Amino acid sequence: MPKPKPLLTIRLNLLKPQSNPEKLPVKLVRWLLSSGRYLFVAVNAIVLIAFGARFKLDADLASKKEAIEQQIPYIESLRPYEILIRETQLKLSNIDSTKKTALDWPMILKKISDQTPLGIKIININIGKNTGGATIHITGETQSSNNITSFISGLKEEDIFSDIALAGVGLEQETIKFTIDAKSTDSGGKSL
Repeated sequence: MPKPKPLLTIRLNLLKPQSNPEKLPVKLVRWLLSSGRYLFVAVNAIVLIAFGARFKLDADLASKKEAIEQQIPYIESLRPYEILIRETQLKLSNIDSTKKTALDWPMILKKISDQTPLGIKIININIGKNTGGATIHITGETQSSNNITSFISGLKEEDIFSDIALAGVGLEQETIKFTIDAKSTDSGGKSL
């Protein structure tokens, strides 16, 4: 009988490494030689592009500076116009603020004339503006005291008038002369 052939057996342990693990410096050198060279080439390309762009940007900056220096005399020649425009803007803002804080003279006079009875003759109206509002001083004459009463009650009905008082009454040659004092506020309700 022939001798049996020995069976070929392989003993494989997957948990135990078959060779020594590579050390970190060796892995780093291997990576630098394979993939790192592409990174090195890319970085060098970026540096060269930045170096070339520097010359272009310097040339652009110089041309812009020359263009600005050429415009300086023209801009300086416009200085009187700028001063004039600024003065005009200041005057317009002053006019606007004055207009906003000014009394509405026609409205005040219209309200007084609307409430004046036919028998009253107004001799003088003084309107003075102060910080608390406007003070109105009316001097007039009439033949009847009823006209004065209706005039004062009519002024009291108007919203823009306040503190209405008969300041003085006198009789001269059958004519009653009177003086009325009042304060006024603007129609918007703000104090004048």
